[in-house]
Amino acid sequence: SKFDNPDKRIFFTNKSYLPSQTPSGVTRLREEELVTSRGDGVGERKVFERIYDYDVYNDLGEGNGDAKRPVLGGKELPYPRRCRTGRRRSKKDPLSESRSTFVYVPRDEAFSEVKSLTFSGNTVYSVLHAVVPALESVVTDPNLGFPHFPAIDSLFNVGVDLPGLSDKKSGLFNVVPRLIKAISDTQKDVLLFEPPELVQRDKFSWFRDVEFARQTLAGLNPYSIRLVTEWPLKSKLDPKVYGPPESVITKDLIDREIGRYMTVEEAVEQKKLFILDYHDLLLPYVNKVNELKGTVLYGSRTIFFLTPQGTLKPLAIELTRPPVDGKPQWKQVYSPSDWNATGSWLWKLAKAHVLSHDSGYHQLVSHWLRTHCCTEPYIIASNRQLSAMHPIYRLLHPHFRYTMEINALAREALINANGIIESSFFPGKYAIELSSIAYGAEWRFDQEALPQNLISRGLAEEDPNAPHGLKLAIEDYPFANDGLVLWDILKQWVTNYVNHYYPQPNLIESD
Repeated sequence: SKFDNPDKRIFFTNKSYLPSQTPSGVTRLREEELVTSRGDGVGERKVFERIYDYDVYNDLGEGNGDAKRPVLGGKELPYPRRCRTGRRRSKKDPLSESRSTFVYVPRDEAFSEVKSLTFSGNTVYSVLHAVVPALESVVTDPNLGFPHFPAIDSLFNVGVDLPGLSDKKSGLFNVVPRLIKAISDTQKDVLLFEPPELVQRDKFSWFRDVEFARQTLAGLNPYSIRLVTEWPLKSKLDPKVYGPPESVITKDLIDREIGRYMTVEEAVEQKKLFILDYHDLLLPYVNKVNELKGTVLYGSRTIFFLTPQGTLKPLAIELTRPPVDGKPQWKQVYSPSDWNATGSWLWKLAKAHVLSHDSGYHQLVSHWLRTHCCTEPYIIASNRQLSAMHPIYRLLHPHFRYTMEINALAREALINANGIIESSFFPGKYAIELSSIAYGAEWRFDQEALPQNLISRGLAEEDPNAPHGLKLAIEDYPFANDGLVLWDILKQWVTNYVNHYYPQPNLIESD
């Protein structure tokens, strides 16, 4: 309000102007607005301010004990920048920013009243406080998970009690409406989860190899599978630290699995072998994570074969532990052709480890890092450098909206020390640190566009005669098929928009 901030604010016309085309009477005001948005880089930010500045991720942990977390955003742990809040440094850890219930975001980035009703910190907290204990009541031990399959089924056909949420208009039903099937109108509130469509059709489909393979293309994380371009497989990690780099997925093993079709060399040449490779990313953290209670970690590699029917078939899974306490490196390979009772179950357990790695990577890298975290620096830069009247700013603004506040809430309750992410995924307290390692090793601006990403992973190659200008290595790849349709639509819209404001190249050069 004017009582908090006596400075007057200028609101600009809805018409877009390039800097060179800005009416002379507005030019000075346009520049002053940008100066205000940049701030001076000092002091703690106040709720009414609209200052966009950069800072490192130094507000996830607290103190010197189990809640201490490293600063993300330096040479050893590179990370995108977040918005600077200016909160004072922690007394217990001078490298970290003190935490508080209020996390500053520029006023224009705050949720609207409608958005706040469905996504507020208090709502999230109240939901979690109700749902988590209720779900834990279904399991024997929260650290061990569900005791048997009927306990999982009960989430969908019996439900769990949610004490304290008798108001049907409570935040729970706004935050997670897609998860909720029904709320019974009895004296107790009973939450019924909507069963996945695949489970409705076939309750044990996830048990089968064909579904395990399909999920790499159309499941939770279709962003990691790559083409095998070299054989034999070999780690790039330091062998003096992590042990022999050679994989134990041998030519003989793969030939045994695909021998009726072709040899390993032929499969590589014909682009028929694919890999889900979390070996080098996870191996440096295996010993650290294994010291934590209730979690076990390996480095993993999974090899798939593209069959003549156009579907993927898993061939082998390699799990690896690095040297520890004087013991040498341990690695073991599992395959679906081990048909004795023990081998069959070991194969299923190996798949479970891979799915854990894949789901964790999805949440930490594909989702949080690539979707949320990496977007924030562009939001900050756009507001520091582009006027609200600039056509490119107006093009980007709908895609940026609310991201900064969502990220701030994530730092408060999701990715913070001992938060939901650390409690839910295999790296535990190393979760966000691991996303920093992935950022430094894998993230490249020129490979983030969907076509370039597919090409970089060997899942597509340029072909002017193919739809979207790309020929897919796997035709039945829903993530790519659907994504490229959306990509073409967005590309056409953005091209038309930009050409409207920049009909001549010199207009871009002079901007």
